[in-house]
Amino acid sequence: MSHYDLIVIGGGAGGFGAAIKANDLGAKTAFVHAGLPLGGTCVNVGCVPSKTLLHAAEVLHTATHHGIPGLELAVTRLDVAAIVRDELALVQQLREEKYAAVLRELEHVTLIEGSARFADAHTIDVGGRTFSADRFVIATGSTATVPPVAGLQDVGFLTHIEALRQERPPASLVVIGAGPVGLEFSQLYARFGARVTVLQRGSSIGLQTEPGLAQRLVEILEREGIRFVMNARVISVERVGSQKRVTYRVGDESLTVDAEEILLAAGKTPNTGALGLPLPSDPARSGRPGRLESVHAESRWLYRVG
Repeated sequence: MSHYDLIVIGGGAGGFGAAIKANDLGAKTAFVHAGLPLGGTCVNVGCVPSKTLLHAAEVLHTATHHGIPGLELAVTRLDVAAIVRDELALVQQLREEKYAAVLRELEHVTLIEGSARFADAHTIDVGGRTFSADRFVIATGSTATVPPVAGLQDVGFLTHIEALRQERPPASLVVIGAGPVGLEFSQLYARFGARVTVLQRGSSIGLQTEPGLAQRLVEILEREGIRFVMNARVISVERVGSQKRVTYRVGDESLTVDAEEILLAAGKTPNTGALGLPLPSDPARSGRPGRLESVHAESRWLYRVG
């Protein structure tokens, strides 16, 4: 069994930051990685690809909705497949330059491919191999939450990961959730020509901001053709011909909306369930050595032993 000063679990931006700092301090470090490619969410399925597509959609929207009298522009070609291929090529380039190449230069850091699970407070198992350390940093990121909606798994859906790879945008889209991810993809797909309906469980879009600013943002997006339904509780999903029908309730009224595709944007779930950690909410395991500190629902978990 190999022993390290530090084991970092998770190959995203948080894990890389910890590994780079540990390397600078001369700490013998194991970098355990599984799931998304190196770089995690941001470079692979987050800000880099989404902002690339949003920029293309913004150029398209500006060309056709600039509002300048006497100026008329024409879009002679829209090849979304070519835009997506360029986006994916950029992701691959930055993943190599900013993550893989950097990792190769860290002399005190060893990459270990595989999923980790704690055997005890100082030991993890990775595919049958055991590794120990004095300290652990857990930066395993999160996964799109799939709500328990009847028929959803059978009918199928997109998460932000698949939505970034659609070479042919759907003609219509139902977005479940109006947080940052839901709003971003709603505008992106609407500007690429989709008819978008957003179903939001709350009474406003899910941003921690002033109600007046949130309402102003809704008004701007509605002018772009996006339809918002607030206080909508999704009940079930079924396939009707070539469409996916979403049944939802607003108060006591049952309503439906049909679309070619469904995008889930109902929050994120931390990727920590398979680690075998004694979570604070689990009293039955609270006697196990170690404790969780600085818990962040999105990506950064620090596990200190002792």
